[in-house]
Amino acid sequence: MPLVVLFSLLFVPRAGADLLEMADLMAHPEVYDHKTVVVIGLVKDVQLVNDQKAEPTFKFFLADGVGMLKVTSRIPVQNGDQIIVEGTFTRRRQGGRLTVYNEVNALTIRPLNQFNADLVG
Repeated sequence: MPLVVLFSLLFVPRAGADLLEMADLMAHPEVYDHKTVVVIGLVKDVQLVNDQKAEPTFKFFLADGVGMLKVTSRIPVQNGDQIIVEGTFTRRRQGGRLTVYNEVNALTIRPLNQFNADLVG
């Protein structure tokens, strides 16, 4: 059984969004623009920055072996974490002179290993 199917049976998102394969999200970003999405992946290239209100924000990439997605979060993460992210997907966002494509603003982040005990036995 594919990992996404298995977790869609175990994980109930807060906002009622479906668990997506990153390939589907990246292939059809217009379908998910400004909607709540749930994706699973490995955290890479974490950067801690201060936002416009001088509050700490984590920016990182979420990779699933097929694609990579930008994520912004107030929830701390570390490189190498396997996580489930639920958040609002934005296909294109203008930040001053910088244009950001295909980004998720995380509402919740859960460690993937929190489900391991449920899957054993």
